[in-house]
Amino acid sequence: MPLHAYFEEWTLRPGDTARLAVSSEQASVRATLVRFVGGPGARNDRKVQTQALPQHLDHTFAGRVQQTAIGSYARLPLPSGLPADIVLHCWIWPTAPNAQQPQTLWTLGDFRLELSGGRLRLAGATGSIETGPALNAKRWYSVAVHIGNGRASLDVRQSKGFHVEGTGRAEGALSGSTAATELLLSAAGFDTAGSPLSPFNGKIDLPRLYSAPLTEAELIMAAKGETPRGDALVAWSVGPDWGTVRIANVTGNATDGRAFNGAEKAVTGRNWSGDTESCIDRPNQYQALQFHDDDVEDAGWNYDLHFVLPAGLASGIYAVQLEDGTETVHVPFFLAALKADKAPILFLVPTNTYLAYGNDRLATMDFTFAMEHQLDIDPEVSEVLRDPRFGRSAYDTHADRTPARYASRRRSLVTIRPAARSWLTDSYRHFATDLYYIEWLEKAGIPYHVATDELLETEGRALLDKYQVVITGSHPEYWEDGALQALESYLGESGKLIYLGGNGFYWVTTRFPDRPWVIEIRRDNGSTRSWDAPFGERRHASTAELGGIWRLRGRAPNMVAGIGFAAEGWGRAAAYKRLPASYEGEGARFFKGIEGEIFGDQGHILGGAVADEIDRYDANLGSPNHAEILATSTALGREYQLVIEDTTLTAPNQDGIDRPDVVRSDIVYFRTAGGGEVFSAGSIAYIGSVAWNDFDNPVYRLTTNVLRDFAGQTAA
Repeated sequence: MPLHAYFEEWTLRPGDTARLAVSSEQASVRATLVRFVGGPGARNDRKVQTQALPQHLDHTFAGRVQQTAIGSYARLPLPSGLPADIVLHCWIWPTAPNAQQPQTLWTLGDFRLELSGGRLRLAGATGSIETGPALNAKRWYSVAVHIGNGRASLDVRQSKGFHVEGTGRAEGALSGSTAATELLLSAAGFDTAGSPLSPFNGKIDLPRLYSAPLTEAELIMAAKGETPRGDALVAWSVGPDWGTVRIANVTGNATDGRAFNGAEKAVTGRNWSGDTESCIDRPNQYQALQFHDDDVEDAGWNYDLHFVLPAGLASGIYAVQLEDGTETVHVPFFLAALKADKAPILFLVPTNTYLAYGNDRLATMDFTFAMEHQLDIDPEVSEVLRDPRFGRSAYDTHADRTPARYASRRRSLVTIRPAARSWLTDSYRHFATDLYYIEWLEKAGIPYHVATDELLETEGRALLDKYQVVITGSHPEYWEDGALQALESYLGESGKLIYLGGNGFYWVTTRFPDRPWVIEIRRDNGSTRSWDAPFGERRHASTAELGGIWRLRGRAPNMVAGIGFAAEGWGRAAAYKRLPASYEGEGARFFKGIEGEIFGDQGHILGGAVADEIDRYDANLGSPNHAEILATSTALGREYQLVIEDTTLTAPNQDGIDRPDVVRSDIVYFRTAGGGEVFSAGSIAYIGSVAWNDFDNPVYRLTTNVLRDFAGQTAA
């Protein structure tokens, strides 16, 4: 990791103190403040258009390499005076039992229970015992360990499902002390970065300590998933505060425990019956914690740079430009206006999308069926693919192939750089693409502010009410409930929305109250997705609300923007064809100065205005019946495939050539009963067409006409 950095908070206001953590292999690093004023230019330009602001920050500091904490674990404090003769029982669900490296389930004093080569081994200060047969992946096992008088026993029994292996049992001489202040889960200790040593991949359910050996009858009960005995010396509960890191001590004889670095709650336990998906309804069936050896919830770096944002600094997208003599890196942050300040326009930056995709490993999947260009991966992305210190995106699976459901901004995010090239579009995507909006707004000359969807969730309608027009980014896919309610309420009155993007308002997204830098995404299995949700685990730990796509909760994006996700593909872009409403409807006023029937046949992303992920009008999904469809896309190719949620049976020919009736992008306009207005163009690539030819083209003129009309501004 040559030169990398991240902000403690990336949504800030004038007067706030910004704190930046930096890691560099060089002796010194220079930091200066810049403001973005433009996008990355044409496909191969990779421009970084900024305004230098050295008067506000120009500081050189010593470089250092910072280590990243990798892997999740838990610490469970113990009461004093525990007996030397002790039993520890739990259930485990290993996900990678045959991994090459040993995995530690728990550590108690000198004793450590680990999984190695598929078998459980109990190690003491000297000696070890091991059971057979080998454990299988994703099966529940009851594990009881008895330690005392220089000996130990280990009893392992499969707890669920048909099997023929029987009981695995081992006994032997084992020396060591159980005296300890805490029980560690998924850790044999810690390295200098704070990473757990030999962490576990899988679930651990309801560890308990007892003062006497479990009888055979009690071990049989445990193998059935039942609590073997009620007189535990120490016991813990994962709930009821599922959205925090707290692990409650329920015997009242020690302080509460804590989960670290992304250990997951609200996961099914050994006794999940399948009759609920709710940790609220059946908390006793969700007493497990899930661990991964590659979790990164907080890199844990020290903050090298602190600076106060001046009171007069204009709202916008900024970055600290870092230079260490070998490379230059821009680390962005988003400066919202002071609460009392107003402007005609708000650009709502889709930071939840940036996080969900942050450092994604999608390049390891085969997308060639949906691409015309050759796969070409930038060195920065290659670095992410081979280095676990970058963490996972919410599109990835962990090393054990279980889904990554958390995404954190407290790590270096190389995908959120101003000229980052996307291998998927062979051009730009997400943050780099959204800088075209900044350049467009600068050229339009109408005052604007920026804010983030994270800030909208916190402040709600009060944030939106300061603005006449809200503009969303190219891919505002991930929305929290409060933010979505605020936008719906705003539009229901006199608010105006310009949505120029694809696959917006799609996934239910939540944030942890005690860790707001982490978002949670639990996908469903009836939508377009990169992994399947584990059974019984669609309900979010952070808020206990049901995950998946908003459409399956009766809140399809069509009901907000008039259009919703229709298809995706990365072949040659299409253009738009005007429809009668663009000549004779109320929306015809936006087409002043637009000549010809076809527009948007050129652009910086895949060659036109309609590409990547696209949205269409559909009254059956809630698109307003009175909405005007101003334009629809010209023909798309076979690379563009209908979304999964619009199909009921596996069938061929669900592409742009065979199904142009549904594989299409629409531009719509409608009013709301309260005086609001919505203009939507359903394509991620749309803003790249706005920027074509230095913003001198029909798509730019159309979109700027809408902007001026909504903002009450006369044409320039």
